[in-house]
Amino acid sequence: MSYKVSWFVLMLFIAVSAAGCGAGASETTQDIGAANPIEETDAEGVRQTIGVRFGVPDNAENVEYYTINNELAEMRFVQDSTEFTARIKPAGEFEDISGMYYDWTAIDDSWKVKYCDARNMSYINETEDDVMVTLWYDVAPGLMYSLSAVGDDLNGLDLTVIAEQIFIPMQGDSDGTD
Repeated sequence: MSYKVSWFVLMLFIAVSAAGCGAGASETTQDIGAANPIEETDAEGVRQTIGVRFGVPDNAENVEYYTINNELAEMRFVQDSTEFTARIKPAGEFEDISGMYYDWTAIDDSWKVKYCDARNMSYINETEDDVMVTLWYDVAPGLMYSLSAVGDDLNGLDLTVIAEQIFIPMQGDSDGTD
């Protein structure tokens, strides 16, 4: 008798499984993918989510704000037909948060953004857009910054001048004031 019960249970399982694979199955399936870690926001949303603010450079156009994984703030803008991306992340040490992965043609650690030591990196190429990055770390509040530029001809661009307009020293307290 137990053989018949097992056989019946197996046949019932197969019948239910087959019914689930037939008509109407497309209505119940869902497209499952990774959540997008980038969320568009505004300056206040960046301050509330990450606790930081960006200075907006003179003549910046099309300014957009994003948060990434609720741990990194990003501001994108265009200035004189060059695309810029600024990032800020609470960090315990100097790290590259630019998201730019190039075989840099030049790296220079002798720069400063206000009182912070800075690293300038550039990738100059005759067949593609030029790319430049400045990285700096504000020790007191523990904030890592990056500013990148992508454009047709960046030769002669001093990225630290724009970085100093973005940088708000000693920020990061809860009420958002300096």
